[in-house]
Amino acid sequence: MTEQAGTDAATDPATDPARTPVGDPGARRAERKPAAHSRHQRAGGRLHQPWRVVVAAVELVVAAVAVWVAFPVWNAGIREVTVEAADGTALTSQVYDGNWISFAVALGALALVLVIDAIRQLMLGIAAKGKKPKKRKEPEPDYPDTDPDSVTP
Repeated sequence: MTEQAGTDAATDPATDPARTPVGDPGARRAERKPAAHSRHQRAGGRLHQPWRVVVAAVELVVAAVAVWVAFPVWNAGIREVTVEAADGTALTSQVYDGNWISFAVALGALALVLVIDAIRQLMLGIAAKGKKPKKRKEPEPDYPDTDPDSVTP
């Protein structure tokens, strides 16, 4: 009995894609799963999530730490060198180490990107709730107004 039920399901043209008629669009539609929600509803549901506010706060803290670390790193990249000339004059110069300066600039750039993304996360966590459907204007009637009082001579 179980073997026969298994062979019946395999020979059923509605369930066997190899046996469906080529020109039968109804059979193809039956294979597709209906969408649970429209595309806009799914996108709106994914965007508006309150945990994004927490992500924004963490990004702002990391950006503040990056800026705080960037200042000492910049100062570590600057050295003063004093050289005495033959006549006894002291010449003072500043030497900039490129690796420290570039690291400080990279930290500033990282902080900027984190602040921009924190603003985006905050806006998505608070404001994005999907589109509201636009109200349609009621169509004007095809027939003229038949009220005798509203007719102008």
